[in-house]
Amino acid sequence: MPTATLRRPKRAPAAAAPDRPPPLSPDSLHRFTLAEYQRMIDIGVLGEKDRCHLINGVIRKKMPQNTPHLSTGAKLAKRLQRMLPDDFLLLTDKPVQFPNSESEPEPDFFVTAGPDTRFDRVKPVAADVLLVIEVSDTSLASDRGEMLGIYAGGKIAEYCIVNLVDNIVEVYTKPRGGRTPTYRARTDYAVGESVPVVLGGAQLGSIAVADILPGGN
Repeated sequence: MPTATLRRPKRAPAAAAPDRPPPLSPDSLHRFTLAEYQRMIDIGVLGEKDRCHLINGVIRKKMPQNTPHLSTGAKLAKRLQRMLPDDFLLLTDKPVQFPNSESEPEPDFFVTAGPDTRFDRVKPVAADVLLVIEVSDTSLASDRGEMLGIYAGGKIAEYCIVNLVDNIVEVYTKPRGGRTPTYRARTDYAVGESVPVVLGGAQLGSIAVADILPGGN
């Protein structure tokens, strides 16, 4: 009696991995001026739903905010608002123009002098800004790199990064302009320390690092 031969079912060939497009080189990007970007907003090409901003002439999507970012931002806003005198304004996720770099980022927080009606008809520009704060997790590399260069080039006197990756607050001071703008001084504050809040050379108070990080007080 012939012996039955078992045949294994043929496996379908593995799907080929999709080809990924090569990364774009900076020279292949179309760069916009601040005036062109503002015009696209004015005529409705770009709106709030687009969640984008202009960075070094390139329109980019803004990073979404996760839960730790939202929590830290809420704690920080509460403490900053209590500390600021009435003649200062705290702006959150609002545009500020940097003409030197053709940029219009929307920092997590920035502080300007008042009055309340100061920006009824005009947008803030770099020269108006006394302090910028970014809450950073997935955006840490950008906030330490490209964004730091934009803020230093705009001569922002103090730039703070609430670093949720390393659980520290990085404070950058002494901006230097030129072809490679940067800050000449950096001070880190860890849990157990407090960050001084300085505006126009005067210290208004301080905020404990533990009070604003996720899981803090």
